[in-house]
Amino acid sequence: MLIVAVLNLEAGGFDRRHGDHRNLERLPELIEQEPDVDVLLFLEGKNYGLQGQSLRYRTENLLAPFGLRSFMTTSTIGQIHNLVFVRWPRLRPVTHHKPELPDVNHDQIGWLRFVVDGLDRDLALRAEHLPFWGGDARLDAAQKVTRFAAPGVLALLGGDLNALWPDCEDHSEFEPDWERLPPHKRHHKTLAPELGPDGRPVSDRRATRLLQQAGWVNAGCVAGDMTPTVNDRADRGHGARIDHILLSPDLAPALVPESYRVWVSDIGDQLSDHRMISAWLDLDQL
Repeated sequence: MLIVAVLNLEAGGFDRRHGDHRNLERLPELIEQEPDVDVLLFLEGKNYGLQGQSLRYRTENLLAPFGLRSFMTTSTIGQIHNLVFVRWPRLRPVTHHKPELPDVNHDQIGWLRFVVDGLDRDLALRAEHLPFWGGDARLDAAQKVTRFAAPGVLALLGGDLNALWPDCEDHSEFEPDWERLPPHKRHHKTLAPELGPDGRPVSDRRATRLLQQAGWVNAGCVAGDMTPTVNDRADRGHGARIDHILLSPDLAPALVPESYRVWVSDIGDQLSDHRMISAWLDLDQL
């Protein structure tokens, strides 16, 4: 079994009240909810690339009791970085395409490949954080990862997509009432007003619809679990399911649907505006 989790830790554990990363110290309490995690896709590593990457290694040391080591993809637009933590030596790195390397194409950035015991080919992993500020930017970013859903590829894409998934065959996603948000915030995740019904703001799902049509399989959709992944204090209590675990078609048969979970907990709500999500993969099914 391979256990996968996604965590958008708000500002990488930065405590705005005290002006430091003291919330990081409680990260092990959060991960303890899924203590045997093999892959942790970790978002919002704020300032993790500064001062010799000291915050990155501080985080790795905190997670050392879980047997996890880190790989960081540096952001090209600021100091909010994505990290992939994996259980060593069960997952052993083959490649890591980082934006500062000279031979990396735009659609390779952030992807890592690992040898995993029990698999006959490499497993590709990427922690994804699609732009929050607009659907056009999310659509552009989504177009760069479609090729990893190709036949023959074992790939896992997880993170904060800042968008709802298209409605699944047997159930519909929770559609927030975006008009409850103040005008300056309600259009980040919605279509332009002229595109919505009667001019009302509705969720912009163009990026996630593209991913779905490319073949990516959504773990929460398969599980039929529409629990919002943004906690109750965010978006005036009207958050939605915007954090996702996606599997390429060749990897999707390994998903154990009943294992998918959105971790609703006091510790989670205290440390972040997003909830951790996780799923189990039975590699023997491949």
